[in-house]
Amino acid sequence: MLQQQNASPRRDYIDVLKGLGILLVVFGHFMEQYRLGSHLIGSVFVIIYWFHMALFCMCSGLVAHFSLRKLLLQQLWLYLLGQAIMLAFRVIVLREDFAPSGGILMAFLLPWRHMWYLYALLFWHLTLPVLIFLRDKLRLPGAVLGLALSVAISLWAGTIEWPFTLVRVFAFYPFYVFGVLFRPQIDLLDQAAHRFWAVRVVPALLLLGGYGYYFWQLMHFENPPGESAKIFNDVAYQEGYVMADRARFLLVGIVTSVALVAVLGGLRALIPLGRRTLPIYLLHMPILTFLVDLGFYEPAREHPVPVIIAWFTLEALGTLCILYSSPVNRVCNALTNLWYRPRSKRN
Repeated sequence: MLQQQNASPRRDYIDVLKGLGILLVVFGHFMEQYRLGSHLIGSVFVIIYWFHMALFCMCSGLVAHFSLRKLLLQQLWLYLLGQAIMLAFRVIVLREDFAPSGGILMAFLLPWRHMWYLYALLFWHLTLPVLIFLRDKLRLPGAVLGLALSVAISLWAGTIEWPFTLVRVFAFYPFYVFGVLFRPQIDLLDQAAHRFWAVRVVPALLLLGGYGYYFWQLMHFENPPGESAKIFNDVAYQEGYVMADRARFLLVGIVTSVALVAVLGGLRALIPLGRRTLPIYLLHMPILTFLVDLGFYEPAREHPVPVIIAWFTLEALGTLCILYSSPVNRVCNALTNLWYRPRSKRN
């Protein structure tokens, strides 16, 4: 999510993927309120959630480099700042009672809803030295070994009820690891996709065929699809959710993300959005929660599905426009880099 500074030229395809990812995150969250009342909305929601965070995690791995200074002065600072903003929102707007969940200190330290991603990045960053050693010293065998170990950790972690909301830290870790370890190969794939049309067309057809067939299946369920445990990965294995589900989730997320590198890597229209994902990711959820709390979602529930879709689409686009704006981004960037200055700016 955060931009990482390194010596290599900026790779535009990563911004493209981040732009797509943030669109899916916002629309996924804004349609969630209606997903259990409509086959169409529920099916689209499930498809989005099978790969949208896998895409984000892979992008974070693709730009990651180890810096303890950056971890403390930017990433940890950003997490605590975001948590403080979320806590103020919960106290002032939502008027939450924090006693049942451990008190206000725990509410500040542990991630609220979407903040789990910044929380997870702190843990993932600590493993970078090992991952970079495997990638740079042992080459492809090391990358394969590292990915296999991360998948094993993710699958094993589902057998435990983790405290401190660590479930997603483990569950989504392989996507981040994949981005770090296979960065050279993914860069080469993007280059090949720019040179050979078949490298774009074949993955595009496979994605359309695979997800099209899955969408058709979801639309024919007796009830609107609601596979929460299988697509959120925020619970330990239990009845109806097993290790095979998580293994399938990891496979689908990685394959889809790689295919999207080839298919959409040259879609430059998404680059500006991909470079402004941070304020959108941080602040869209409080806006959504505020709208829900004020009852803005209720008037559309009794209307036909096209009206519901138009309703949450307008709300999502309005939120995106506000958070994409230059004033919001200037403030966000200033706060993010309050203590940390990228090397290029210091020089």
